[in-house]
Amino acid sequence: MSAALVEDVRDYWGFTGISPEEIVAISPFGHLIVRESGGRFWYLDPELRTLESVAEDEAALTRYMTQPDVREIWEATLLVEQASALLGPPLPGRCFSLKPMALLAGDYASQDFWHPTISELIRFSGSVAEQTWDLPEGARYQIKLVD
Repeated sequence: MSAALVEDVRDYWGFTGISPEEIVAISPFGHLIVRESGGRFWYLDPELRTLESVAEDEAALTRYMTQPDVREIWEATLLVEQASALLGPPLPGRCFSLKPMALLAGDYASQDFWHPTISELIRFSGSVAEQTWDLPEGARYQIKLVD
């Protein structure tokens, strides 16, 4: 996968302490499986703005990714069908996602689907995650948008 995308994870999600070496897989909605330099695997979810350690090696990653609930989230079959019907398939280097304001609100309305570049999605979600990382559940916040 792209070295530029690894750099985006490093630059925008590095505040979590991750040291990404390789993007192993990308879901239709821009979720990533990232391999760290020590061999550990991480699941980056740009919708929820979370980064979670999921496996210490490839065998454990295979076990994790074959769990039905993980497959359901990763494949997002119904959402992919809805977004595809509305927008068609994304071009290479792009994915399905919610528009930024809908992504922040968690609104999965079909009019809010679009095809951002995967890098754009990872940079946006990482920037928001860094600004909100330590906030308690339900806290009010303002997002700083910088051009």
